[in-house]
Amino acid sequence: MKQIFKRQTKFYRRKRFAAFGAIGLLIMLCSSTAVFAQVAIRGTVTDINDNPLIGVNVSIKGTTIGNITDSEGNYTMEAPGKNSVVVFSFIGFRSQEITIGNQSVIRVKLVEDTQKLEEVVVVGYGTQKKVTVTGAVASVTGEELRTSPTTNLSNGMLGRMPGVIGFQRSDEPGGGATTIRIRGTNSIGNKEPLVVIDGIPDRSGGLNRINPDEIESMSVLKDAAGAIYGSRSANGVILITTKRGKEGKPIVTFNGSYGYSSPTQLPQMCNAFEYATMLNEITAGTYSDDELRKFQDGSDPWGFPNTDWYKTVIKSVSPIYRSDVGISGGTDKVKYYINFAANGEDGIYKHSANRYDQFGIRANLDFKLSQYVSLTYGNTSRYEYTQYPAKSAGSIFSAIRRSKPTLNAYWPSGEIGPDIEFGDNPAATSTDAAGYNRQKNYYIQNNATLTIQFPWVEGLKLKASGAYDKHFYGEKNFRKPVRLYSWDGVTRNSEGLKPYDAWISDPQLNQIHRDYTDWLTNAVLSYDRIFGDHAIGLTVGMEGQSKEMDQLRAYRRYFLSTSLDEINDGSVKDQETEGYSWKETRLNYFGRVSYNYLERYLFEFVWRYDGSYRFPKNKRYGFFPGAMVAWRISEEPWWKEQVTFMNYLKLRASVSQTGNDVLTDNDGNTDRSIQYLNSFGFQTNGVIFNGSEERQLYPVRTPNKNITWERGTTWDIGAEMKFLNNRLNIEGDLFYHKRTDMLIPRNASLPETAGITLPLENLGEMENKGFDALISWNDKIGKVEYELGLNMSYARNKILFWDETPGIPEYQKSTGKPVPTSGTLANLINRAGLYYKTDGVFNTQEELDNYPHWTGARLGDIKFVDYNNDGKINADDRVRSDKNQTPRLVTGFNVGLNWNHFDLTVLFQAAFGAETYVQTWSGTVGNFLKEYYDQRWTPENPTSEHPRTYERERQYWISNANDYFLRSSDYLRLKNMEIGYTIPTDMRRYGISKIRIFANGQNLFTIDGLPGDPENTASSFDYYPQRKYFNCGISATF
Repeated sequence: MKQIFKRQTKFYRRKRFAAFGAIGLLIMLCSSTAVFAQVAIRGTVTDINDNPLIGVNVSIKGTTIGNITDSEGNYTMEAPGKNSVVVFSFIGFRSQEITIGNQSVIRVKLVEDTQKLEEVVVVGYGTQKKVTVTGAVASVTGEELRTSPTTNLSNGMLGRMPGVIGFQRSDEPGGGATTIRIRGTNSIGNKEPLVVIDGIPDRSGGLNRINPDEIESMSVLKDAAGAIYGSRSANGVILITTKRGKEGKPIVTFNGSYGYSSPTQLPQMCNAFEYATMLNEITAGTYSDDELRKFQDGSDPWGFPNTDWYKTVIKSVSPIYRSDVGISGGTDKVKYYINFAANGEDGIYKHSANRYDQFGIRANLDFKLSQYVSLTYGNTSRYEYTQYPAKSAGSIFSAIRRSKPTLNAYWPSGEIGPDIEFGDNPAATSTDAAGYNRQKNYYIQNNATLTIQFPWVEGLKLKASGAYDKHFYGEKNFRKPVRLYSWDGVTRNSEGLKPYDAWISDPQLNQIHRDYTDWLTNAVLSYDRIFGDHAIGLTVGMEGQSKEMDQLRAYRRYFLSTSLDEINDGSVKDQETEGYSWKETRLNYFGRVSYNYLERYLFEFVWRYDGSYRFPKNKRYGFFPGAMVAWRISEEPWWKEQVTFMNYLKLRASVSQTGNDVLTDNDGNTDRSIQYLNSFGFQTNGVIFNGSEERQLYPVRTPNKNITWERGTTWDIGAEMKFLNNRLNIEGDLFYHKRTDMLIPRNASLPETAGITLPLENLGEMENKGFDALISWNDKIGKVEYELGLNMSYARNKILFWDETPGIPEYQKSTGKPVPTSGTLANLINRAGLYYKTDGVFNTQEELDNYPHWTGARLGDIKFVDYNNDGKINADDRVRSDKNQTPRLVTGFNVGLNWNHFDLTVLFQAAFGAETYVQTWSGTVGNFLKEYYDQRWTPENPTSEHPRTYERERQYWISNANDYFLRSSDYLRLKNMEIGYTIPTDMRRYGISKIRIFANGQNLFTIDGLPGDPENTASSFDYYPQRKYFNCGISATF
């Protein structure tokens, strides 16, 4: 048996060796065949006009073999065999695949990809091919917006479109709306652009909380293109189109991400030793050397703590999440798109339930009722829940910044510390122990459009649309006393602490309920036909809209327990109730006439006839027209024959007039009162009538019977160009906007002693001019596809006329200066932008003796300039600044890369030309900025440009605004970055067609020269800071 087994083993070994030998021989033969079968090919690649194309990718399909064409469009390469497929690909052209066969010379003509030429953009009450658009329109896709990890859409759109300027003053969860300006500031009153969502203007909730994954596209109308919206388009128009279903089998998409956020930049304050040292400079002997040492070495945390209040109150990271599931598909009769979304984020307070959560559903349905009748319906339902501390963010951060590092936030034994000022300790009032402010928003939005095509008149179509929106808002603010602990100064344990209640004396509850109802109806009749080389379009429509709100507020205090937080649990003593409502209506007629010849010469005229309840009958309606022309020079026959370096050129020009009827009160809020009627209010205290107290009416404002529309006229010229086979794209516009009849009060020329509140009048005039531009480059190097883009917008405004104080010198007048951007309306007109000029500090006694100064000035104090040379320093030496808090130049630079299933997008944002006032109220009542400690004037450092240590308002240069505290707020920020990887493995057998994993971040770093965030304008850092975000997520398609 053993012998037989041995013989069989040898036999199988010989057989196996023979098999391996055969395989090796086969491999050698195949390799030899491959070597001998290689085919050399060459050729030329041109466009359809026989112009050589440079840099075309020529590759063998399924291999890494490739080359690119030279300066004359020529290429050479070797292919594995005659059956190889050669792929010719080039940005802006359709790819071609050719099997080699018996060819050794392959000449190819690539055809321009018409997909870009057929690209459609959304305009007012319709869509147009991008090449035929005659106005200044910027656009961005929902896919680009999706890369922003925040829950605030308006913040995610910044830096992506020329002409769109924005800054985020706060990043509080559920709040933190970004201020958006289209081409800068165009008015002292209402500056907000009109937001139109799926054809419905000014919907409750705006654009801040829309899920980016629901958005198909976003367009911004910057010139006469928006004039069809008339009075509401004076500050530009933002059009948002949400996704709709497409014919085909159901497609399910999932997007989910999770990450965290942290403050971008917090002010660096002095530590306890530095602060105590500065107090010694204010009042000698405040702290001894031994006490200073204890602050420094931490040997006595009870008596000499070193508290970093920002680190004590603010946590380093806060979680954030975002997820949604989308379902789309349909037949030729019914199409659907449904999206379920949830997102939320925590706040940055360490011991607070501060957070924001949003849950929503969007359903867009399309019905083909017959060959000529279709119906679309959209519904959005969204619930938002936000919980804040009972105390506002501005108050909390003001307290943090004022808190002295020489006080304990918490005692070493763990109890909360004492109050820092006015019964406040931010380590306590930022927490749930001080109560809460809970806000709930419910949005239910419906819109439907019925479209009828008339078969007996080709191109004639009627659209009838309606929208009905409800918005419910509820707020519950419950404030409770906080338990703080004072120390006896001797016993260094809990026995030396004494508890006491602070901040407020008893629990207090304030509740608000608001009910908003909006409805809109419109009917649009359009006629679009092509007659040979001529295309015409006619549109006419009418629209009515109504918005109303009802509010009820109730307030009670003296609750028996802090555990009872219902309004009925409070005492009726000192209770308050109030209610009010408002309603506004609009009726409008509008139209558009367009014509083009061979899509070469284009003309468009739009108009709107607006009516507003805010004006008297004889001034209630306004007519607002706009005209646009464009010339696609590159479509001229002579151009195609003679110009080869430029593939595309379109010149545009437009002029339009728009209006504004949104009035603002003295605090900058929307004023819905009717200015042409008498206004009355109730006296705070009633009068005794027949033995009882009766409420008494009194006039609160003089009526203006002549109030009418604010009007704005805009001129725009622009050009769109493409070079180097469409790889280089350049777009640019010059614009000029003049606003007349601005609605402002006559507060400057009438003395305050007049004792009356004046109505708004059509007094002001201003201009705003500048340019916006876009430069982009698309190309491919081997397997790397990349895109570079730079957009920029420059806008500079100035006041041409408004109410000035009589007799003031020219250098103090507002005329010729930019429109101020913060403060009450009265202050904007009278005092905003007035600063004393400074010239360093008083370094020597001789300077102090020989130069005009304020009474009490000392060495190290700021030197004010005697601007009018009258030998004294007073209010007449203040000068109106030629800058404000709005940047003049805003830019965005983006990079996009795709390689081997990897993708990378990067977005930088920068702003230049703005200034902000940076000042802290410091001394014995608050801490100093660290940079002031490092750079302050002292007798040992008498050449410093910075002043000596100061005590809050004791110094004239603190209480009197001066340009020493004006700082440039220029910055460069890595706004957004995302890297993703699409898994190439075929998982269709599992029902998965695509999986992509990604990581992204926002506000990753900032370069600026400020101690706080450069986008915020609060001079003392009394704001919720911007945050940087880091996210990881997954996207899947089923």
